[in-house]
Amino acid sequence: MQKDRASFTARWVAGARGLGAFLPEALRLVDDPYGLRFTGLNVLREEPSVARRVRVAAPLWMRGYIRRFAILMQLRTRVIDDDVAVFARAGGRQLVLMGAGFDCRAWRLAELSGATVYEVDHPATQAKKCEIMKTEAPRGRVVFVPWDFEHEPLAALPARLQREGHDAGAPTMTVLEGVVMYLSASALDATFACVAQYSAPGSPLAVTYLETGGLRPVAAHWVGQRAVARFVGEPFRSSFDPALFADWLSGRCFHLERDESTSEAAMRLLGFNRARARGLRRTLSHFALARRV
Repeated sequence: MQKDRASFTARWVAGARGLGAFLPEALRLVDDPYGLRFTGLNVLREEPSVARRVRVAAPLWMRGYIRRFAILMQLRTRVIDDDVAVFARAGGRQLVLMGAGFDCRAWRLAELSGATVYEVDHPATQAKKCEIMKTEAPRGRVVFVPWDFEHEPLAALPARLQREGHDAGAPTMTVLEGVVMYLSASALDATFACVAQYSAPGSPLAVTYLETGGLRPVAAHWVGQRAVARFVGEPFRSSFDPALFADWLSGRCFHLERDESTSEAAMRLLGFNRARARGLRRTLSHFALARRV
């Protein structure tokens, strides 16, 4: 990503979460009232007269790629929201968002009212988030940890978190949402080593990843998205074979508890049948939950 500019893909994802409000009710799993603020399109939701017109016209414009991506964000966000809620209800009080982007869980989820959320991200993206969210009170305590991943070694992050009040002896949930696919092999190793270092045994890790086919030239449905990501300086770099992901995690001190494809999540959460869920299979995205061993 560009040094002094907030992440384009973070805005893209936040916008899709915000547009979820215009999906048919049966497809809405979460509501992110802040997402469109990061795209400059918040008037679509926050101006009542505009919102009414946009909602009425939604069947005309909420189609194709926009609709599929909004559904993907509904699924991905809900799966991780549920995992975060389970962690918090069990007494978990530390959440680390690696590459937090414009994730607003600290403001959306009531379960985090007694937790501390450490948001680790590039300084430019984080500055934009702080500017936009400055008038909104989070549910619990939010600690912003600006981190230049290209120039600051991740091996130093656990000590930085400790200075910010993190307790490495207590359970910590880490979220790597929409991050892994942008990392090189060496960056992946450094990231998981870092998370393992600050995570107490039993700490959960929510991670999303892209199936190997998503980086192949023959994956025509990904060509446009990959091209945009490259153009804005945030190219896709990593993917996994789902059959090998558990072993990969095991070699990095994590045990895989659940690995769900987009179509599987759609069948579980939206009640899609296999034929309808197959239409989401092209996203090649997986939502996994692992635990520090």
